Amino acid sequence: MKNKLFTQGLSDSFYYLVANIGNKLLAFLIIPFLAKSVGVEEFATYDLFLVISNFLNILVILGIDSGVAIFLAENRNSTIVSFLYVCAISISILLVALISIALSLIFLYTNELFTLNKSIWFYICIYLLFSVINYHTFNFLRWEQRAKEASFINLFSYIAGMLVGLIFLYFIENRIESYLQGLIIGIFLGTLISLYISREYILKFKIIKNGRELLMELIKTSLPFIPNYLGNSLMQMADRVVILMLFGKYELGVYALIVKLARVPQIIIGTLSGGFIPVMLRNYKTKKGVKLIQNFFHTYIVAIPIFFILSYSISKWAILLFAGEKYVEYAYLFPIALVATLFTQSSRAGGFGFIIQKRTHYIMYITFISVAINYILSFIFGYLMGLEGIIIGTLLTGIFKTYIYIYYSERLYSFNYNIKLLILSSIFTILLIIINQGGLSCFH
Repeated sequence: MKNKLFTQGLSDSFYYLVANIGNKLLAFLIIPFLAKSVGVEEFATYDLFLVISNFLNILVILGIDSGVAIFLAENRNSTIVSFLYVCAISISILLVALISIALSLIFLYTNELFTLNKSIWFYICIYLLFSVINYHTFNFLRWEQRAKEASFINLFSYIAGMLVGLIFLYFIENRIESYLQGLIIGIFLGTLISLYISREYILKFKIIKNGRELLMELIKTSLPFIPNYLGNSLMQMADRVVILMLFGKYELGVYALIVKLARVPQIIIGTLSGGFIPVMLRNYKTKKGVKLIQNFFHTYIVAIPIFFILSYSISKWAILLFAGEKYVEYAYLFPIALVATLFTQSSRAGGFGFIIQKRTHYIMYITFISVAINYILSFIFGYLMGLEGIIIGTLLTGIFKTYIYIYYSERLYSFNYNIKLLILSSIFTILLIIINQGGLSCFH
């Protein structure tokens, strides 16, 4: 039985890994096609479409994707599973409808919202509708140990959307709206497959005894997960809001392109860490486990200034290859954005005290404080230094967040991280940026 569970775990992990890597790889590969095909401001529209859709998705899911895990672990009854699945989708669809109505009322008095016109917001609502159906289906299939089908839906929707989008972009009209239309068609096809695969849940649906109490308990359990999800989304939105306040859509397009390319090393590290984290958490009480946890975090921190040097030396080439000539003059932002992303996401490399001591709500506090600081620093430095100041504000916030995160994690459960190494890495990275700003080319 133990070997069977282990084999099942490996199998499920493999399917999730394939779908996760596939989606992230495709998201990266699409960048050159869009950056070279549409204008800078249209690329900003694409970025806002994704960021806003992600933010609204968190709101309409209501944390049910996490809360339902507890219920499905305790209730294997197919009738209860069917009831929860249909109710979860219905709640999210209702919230999407309310958002759509609110937007319709807003557009009675204005032509744009966050620089996006009525058509783009319509696409966001349609995309959101199909996304929540797919996501709930993915989540329920996952907890029902149907990882292969769940991962297939996820990957198919993205591939279909990307391919149809590119066809529309190149053969119908060379505008970002064409790609978004294709993206929506792709996710719609994924929704049809989702509904077909989950048809047994839908056909078996019926109002169960104490269903109202069960649903209210599910929502009550799920809602606390929302702030954690929102915190990460708000970190992404902070810079966008400040850029639109201080500059305009062109600068946002430049920023969006640079940041998306700068996230590649972090995505690679994050994917690799996904295999290490379970091992580290299972062995955190052993000497070898503690040593692995220490080395993993220390290596991550030491690698940050090294990544700056490497990215600085190839920045112009990378931007020219993946984005085209119109972005090359902003290539100097690439290494700064890269290290800012690494510092901001450093909590994935260490600081397991919150998890071990079950004090994960502290992570929410740190995240929301970091969001507020990011808004303030990005606005100040953006006003003083321009677009580069926005990224520097994020970098300083990331350093602050990393230090506070590790400091309080160590107080909960210490792994004897080298805090001095973190400080030295931060200072060295900042000095490299200052040298870069001084026009020195010693790393070229």
